[in-house]
Amino acid sequence: MTMNDAKSHLAQRVGKQLVDWYSDLRMRNEDERVLANLDPESRRQLAQDCSVSVETLIEVVRAGRHGADEMIEMLKALRIDPADLQAHRPDLFRDMQVTCATCQDKGRCHHDLDQGTAPVNFADYCGNAPVLTAMRSEPPQLRD
Repeated sequence: MTMNDAKSHLAQRVGKQLVDWYSDLRMRNEDERVLANLDPESRRQLAQDCSVSVETLIEVVRAGRHGADEMIEMLKALRIDPADLQAHRPDLFRDMQVTCATCQDKGRCHHDLDQGTAPVNFADYCGNAPVLTAMRSEPPQLRD
C-alpha cells in the first residue's frame, strides 16, 4: 500500500466515523426532544414502564443508543457471554445497561478495555462490579 493509499484509507475511515458520530448525535438530540415534549405524566409512565426513575430515563436517553456499549465489551473482557446473559437474565441485562449508560467513569473503562486491564481493574470503578464479580463465579451458562 502506498502512502497516498494509506492516507486515502485513513481519510475514508475518519470521514465515516464523523458521519456516524453526527448521525448518533442527531438521533440522540431527537430522542431528547421527544422525551422533553412529553407531558410529565407520560414521562412518568414511560419511566415506570422501563423500571427506572424519570431522572434516570433522561440520563439514559442523553447517553444515546450506544451509551451502554462498554457493558458488552466489559462482559466479553470478563469472559461472560452477553447473549447468554440477555437470554437468561433480561431484567438484569437491562439494569446493567442502565448502570453503564449513566456511568461517570467511561474514560477509565475505555482505557482499561483498550489496554486489556479491565479484568483486573473493573472492580475499582464499575457500577456493575458486584454483579460482574458474582457472574464470574456462576455456572458456565453465563460464561463463554
